[in-house]
Amino acid sequence: MKKTGILLLVLSVVFMTGCNRVLTPPESMPEPESEAEVTVGIANPWEDTTLDVLEVDLGINVSIPESASSPEYRVLPSEGLYEVVFDYDGLLYTYRLKKTNAREDISGLFYTWTASVDTTVDGCQGTDSRAISADETVDLLLWYNESEGITHSLCTSAKDLDGFDIVAIAEKLVSGKAAPVKIADETDYKAVYSPILEEILEVINNGYDDSKDYKYISSGIMEKVMYEEKEKLLKNMGYVIEDISGDGVPELLIGETASFGDEPEASYLYDVYTVKNGEASCTLDGWARNSYRYLGDGKFYNVGSGGAMYTLFGQLHLSKDGSEIIWDDCYFSYDKNDGTEIGYYHNTTGVWDPEEAEELDMSEDEFWKLMEDLKFELIDWNEIGSLSE
Repeated sequence: MKKTGILLLVLSVVFMTGCNRVLTPPESMPEPESEAEVTVGIANPWEDTTLDVLEVDLGINVSIPESASSPEYRVLPSEGLYEVVFDYDGLLYTYRLKKTNAREDISGLFYTWTASVDTTVDGCQGTDSRAISADETVDLLLWYNESEGITHSLCTSAKDLDGFDIVAIAEKLVSGKAAPVKIADETDYKAVYSPILEEILEVINNGYDDSKDYKYISSGIMEKVMYEEKEKLLKNMGYVIEDISGDGVPELLIGETASFGDEPEASYLYDVYTVKNGEASCTLDGWARNSYRYLGDGKFYNVGSGGAMYTLFGQLHLSKDGSEIIWDDCYFSYDKNDGTEIGYYHNTTGVWDPEEAEELDMSEDEFWKLMEDLKFELIDWNEIGSLSE
């Protein structure tokens, strides 16, 4: 047996657990001499999971057909890849999902496809591919939902799939997924977020100690504690526990409503946390030179400064699961021609780098006017001081 064939088969075992368990390799791939030759010494990287965990982590609903038998749920943590294997109408299916920035081939299949056609699934662009050999036919459907930021793949195989429509099966899986995800566990979110609030309250009451290793005190909180009076902080700094990303998991927002200089009154965010795998995870933190203000409807406005020639501002929102920042628009200034000029730029990544942005043909006045006429939504904070009552 050639070593190349063994390597390909090993990779197939590691990365394919659904369709490949019932699909034979393409005819050009050599057969292994024994199962032990392929599997000895290879640890299974997949972990068992549940539909509830899958839905919460990805922020969507998944509708496995009611008559499907024995669905199995797995996750590949290193790749953020989820997999559902189920029997339906006499065929075994593997359905995979992964958060991506664009469509990726997450199927784990290594076939030379006999035919591929463009199609749509739930209004999303996809590709329907088929591989035919003397012994079996393999169907693979790949599609990407831009609003979710998720790539989907569905595959199955049989001796003959003439007249079979895999798109119809895929539509059953995604039906109703736009509805808010119901949290199946009974996570006490106040209990998860309580250590954060308790540490902030302790620092406000006793002062910031730079010899301590704080777990939750961000730069913005540190600035406020070091430069403002305790009584003012206890009254003005606040928190809310509210789902602003829309996945059914409430976020913890910490900040205050204030007006600085000639700027309109706004709710400034010092920290935004969400819950991942039962633990609090910080998504956003702001401070004086990198401030976030709430625009409402889950959106924020960021202004950052790195000196006279370096200013950044723009709008952003949280990902569906609340764990990432997604930029809608980002504008920034940057020095050019060895610091003799200032250039103005735009991108939708939030990366403060002219090489990754479009240069704008505008004056300094036009640049600053982009910040005008903003309307901020004020957050109804719970006073931090009320935690000690």
